[in-house]
Amino acid sequence: MPTEKFSLLAGRNQAPLTEHDIRRAINTFMGMDTKVNARYETGRRTVFCVRQEENGEEFGEIIIGPDIYPGPSVVDPNSALGLKAAAAHELTHYHRWNDKIALSDESLEHIEEALTSLQAALRYERHLSEPDINQLIADAIQRLQIYIRNIARPP
Repeated sequence: MPTEKFSLLAGRNQAPLTEHDIRRAINTFMGMDTKVNARYETGRRTVFCVRQEENGEEFGEIIIGPDIYPGPSVVDPNSALGLKAAAAHELTHYHRWNDKIALSDESLEHIEEALTSLQAALRYERHLSEPDINQLIADAIQRLQIYIRNIARPP
């Protein structure tokens, strides 16, 4: 059973991608990290997946969907993440999983996302512009705020 980790929030691009958009996204991933498999799949959201080969060995891959591109919202930091920042975030999910430091507890989902954005800003700094790095940090802050709001609510 594949494990899928959706990390891009609502408010991102939903318009279908052109062949040029798809090529650009795949080339962005490949230009940033050739060790990670990233592919486009029609009708899917962008997601980091852990799948199992026939021999039982696990492998991680990224499925790219239209939401790899930013949405119209300028208020929500996650919605505003540019292509390179979103790619760095997804690639970092792979590395956190591969390094066995990803947090799997669902109650820590937003902490995991915050750590992923912060690590993405550091890991892929040479590929990112200053605004990309600022967007990743703003996304991390937003995720921590969501986490705090969720734990502050009585059950």
